[in-house]
Amino acid sequence: MAMIEIVNIAKRYHAVDALKGISFSVQQGTVFGFLGPNGAGKTTLIRILANLIAPTFGTFRIHGVTRESTKKHVGYLAQQPGFYPWMTGRELLRFSGKLYGMGAGDIEQRIKELLSLCGIEQAADRRIGGYSGGMLQRLGIAQAIMHRPKVTLLDEPASALDPVGRKDVLTLISRLREETTVFMSSHILEDIQRVCDEVAIIADGSIVLHEDMDKLLKSHAKPLVRLEFEHSSSASKFQVHMEAISIRVSKESEVQMVIAETDFHSQYSQIMGILVDYNLLLKSINKENATLEDIFMHHIKERNHA
Repeated sequence: MAMIEIVNIAKRYHAVDALKGISFSVQQGTVFGFLGPNGAGKTTLIRILANLIAPTFGTFRIHGVTRESTKKHVGYLAQQPGFYPWMTGRELLRFSGKLYGMGAGDIEQRIKELLSLCGIEQAADRRIGGYSGGMLQRLGIAQAIMHRPKVTLLDEPASALDPVGRKDVLTLISRLREETTVFMSSHILEDIQRVCDEVAIIADGSIVLHEDMDKLLKSHAKPLVRLEFEHSSSASKFQVHMEAISIRVSKESEVQMVIAETDFHSQYSQIMGILVDYNLLLKSINKENATLEDIFMHHIKERNHA
């Protein structure tokens, strides 16, 4: 069942098209990753889905209802949440419950559930101003799902956190699929690959890819061979020689080149001959499985060259 249906949504700010008529759907019970570089349109779409701004044209439905009736079905956490620092975590959740129109008994029961789920029981009665970044984001997720929404919108929920904070927040997001459909934006590819069931890539206001994560990695993420050279000059010469024999090479750094494993094996003798004949010194050569980052960079580069 499609929990979010987006149909031809566009948003124009003066002469800038932030979103260019995008359409896709998100299935119930998934963690959906909305991936793109900064300025691609991620936050604009999330703010539209949260009913904070209106689209220029196009429509969307959440849990089968149109935007005018979606408020009770949606939870939202902004990229940089602004909570009252003098409140305690418990007070913020109680305040949020009242704003959502929940009864007093339901509020207290839900607070108990969320403090446990989000791992902030020990900090519940401390002032928010003393929370770490990771604790603040976990509290933010708790307030977003306080009213048991069908859909929870998370805008860059882990981008500003240290590794420990990121791990804790991503672990929590993985658990959320048991009670809500999560729509999560990020420019951190590792985070999306780790927790998401589906992914859409947006670039320059348009969707360039939308696919199930497992299928995406199996169909697009072919094994790679990564060659690291002793000198940047050797890497550059190697790239020129590969292009001369019609082998596609991706430049990862000044000294690192990547070739599809199938190309490497099919042209193995020629490649080895070039390395020896031109004295191109290698530091290492390794087989790797391609990641979401490889797929992302491929599509973004294609978009930029189109």
